[in-house]
Amino acid sequence: MNHTIQFILGLDGGGTKTVARLVDLQTSMQWQVNAGATSLSNDYSLALANITDACGQLFEQAGCCAEQVSAVFGVAGAGDKSLVARLERDLVFKFAKLNVVSDAKSSLYGANAGHPVAVVALGTGSVGMRMDHNRNEKMIGGWGFCIGDEGGGAKLGYLAVQKLLLEMDLNGVAKSTLSLFVASQIGYSRHSILQWLAMAKPADFAALAPHIFTLKEECVVALEVLTAHATMIEKLIKRTCGSSDLPLVLMGGLAEPSQGLLSATYRNLIVPSKGNSLDGACLLAKQLCSPASIN
Repeated sequence: MNHTIQFILGLDGGGTKTVARLVDLQTSMQWQVNAGATSLSNDYSLALANITDACGQLFEQAGCCAEQVSAVFGVAGAGDKSLVARLERDLVFKFAKLNVVSDAKSSLYGANAGHPVAVVALGTGSVGMRMDHNRNEKMIGGWGFCIGDEGGGAKLGYLAVQKLLLEMDLNGVAKSTLSLFVASQIGYSRHSILQWLAMAKPADFAALAPHIFTLKEECVVALEVLTAHATMIEKLIKRTCGSSDLPLVLMGGLAEPSQGLLSATYRNLIVPSKGNSLDGACLLAKQLCSPASIN
């Protein structure tokens, strides 16, 4: 049975949360829902469950079915095409059109309404991407927590945990305000810390990040960690922009608190974003739903 495409669905999923939006193309009515983490590479089963939950909620609210929908998912881990293929096989919904892209690409299209731009996205992880005036796209970084993601929340939390472990090695206990905070979250003894480390996922490290910013005025060690964090972001910005003169947008949950830590040279490059990753996913879903594709 053929269905006319009547809706577009954009989904933005990362290591901490998921946001999805359904838009009626005729009435412009919108429905939006939130769900948990959607990182295909960090926890595939959880990502599948949260995508299914978000889409199911939207279809129920709008009274539509997947066969009427053109959808684009911008999700962490979508650079791994085997995971994308697995997701497409496992989804219970059969969309009229579906494209699964990295959250870097959806951020790229949201940042400047689909026009040329360089984007550095700082969430649980980090990634850079640029689209030049010939519409050529290039991704920078985004290799994942175990080897990359410098400037993201998980790596910031990782740096803070390292400071705690160093103080434990030197003093037997946490000393700095930062390390005392980290210990309160992951444990004060070697045994409890090792247990936490054995189970910790990137989102667990990232959960430490917001409080680190609040300590920068009172704790030298927190300031050291944030200085290292800022240096990582500047290096990612430099690699992302390359030799281009593209406008630079900083996006993601850590963009605002991190921007003030950057040197004036890098702060002056940044322009306001015209939209976010969810907006980009919706824009891509509308492009996917071209007149030739309907029916």
